[in-house]
Amino acid sequence: MKDGLERRNFHRLKYPLEGTINITSIKGAPNNLPPLHVKSRNLSEDGICIEIKPVEVKDINLLSGQPFAREHSIHMSIKLMPDEPLFEAIGEVRWYDIPRDECVYQVGVAFIDIKNNGKEQLLRFLKTHKSKKGFFQKLFK
Repeated sequence: MKDGLERRNFHRLKYPLEGTINITSIKGAPNNLPPLHVKSRNLSEDGICIEIKPVEVKDINLLSGQPFAREHSIHMSIKLMPDEPLFEAIGEVRWYDIPRDECVYQVGVAFIDIKNNGKEQLLRFLKTHKSKKGFFQKLFK
């Protein structure tokens, strides 16, 4: 449904993946934060929804600034395929939500730079899982 509220351009694949993220400053300033372990809620060609437990991220506001001009980015490493290298991308937080019935943040991250052969790897992963009944959520008619 494209009613002005839905901003996604691609279908979402509901699939639980595990990975790590590192929060880094756009200015290159070190923050000395350990990597955070995350799970995915869904994934598309242009982004991922990750779930993380509330953690204290010292003096970092992931949502600061205008889109495409944030103060921090997220470096992601995710195992998509068992016999392939990690999918690595840099992303930017676009939205977040805290469901009322869970103590988990849902964070929408747009891919702004996909490393190495990651784009082909991601498309192959999505195509592989697209035909499995119940995994692919159609957003638009």
